[in-house]
Amino acid sequence: MDVHDDRYHIVDEQRRIDATSSEQFDRIAFAMRALRLLRPRMTVAVYPRTSSLAVERVHDRSKQGGITWATLGVPPDASRAHIALAVAELAGERRTEWVLDFLVGSNLSVGQNV
Repeated sequence: MDVHDDRYHIVDEQRRIDATSSEQFDRIAFAMRALRLLRPRMTVAVYPRTSSLAVERVHDRSKQGGITWATLGVPPDASRAHIALAVAELAGERRTEWVLDFLVGSNLSVGQNV
C-alpha cells in the first residue's frame, strides 16, 4: 500500500463529548467528587460560571521550586462528561475513557462520600 495514495487516509480516533446537558444535578458537587477521586497534584479552585466551562492552569515560578494550581469554572448547563473530562485532564489522566465511563456511568449521588 502506498501511503501517499489519495485513496487512503489515516484517521485518529475521536470521542465526541456533549458539552451541555439539561439534566438536573449539582454540577459543583460532581466536580468536587471527581477531584477527590482523581486527585490532581495541584490545588484546584472550583467556581460557578454563567456560561461555558473554563479551565485555567497556572504554574507560579516565584515560589521555591514552583507550584501549579488551577481553576475550574462550571456553568449551570455543563454535562457530566464535560466536567469529568476537564478534571481528568487536570489530573494528567491520558486514558480518559475509563474516567468518563466511571464518573458518568456511576451516577454518584450528591450526598455520597468518596
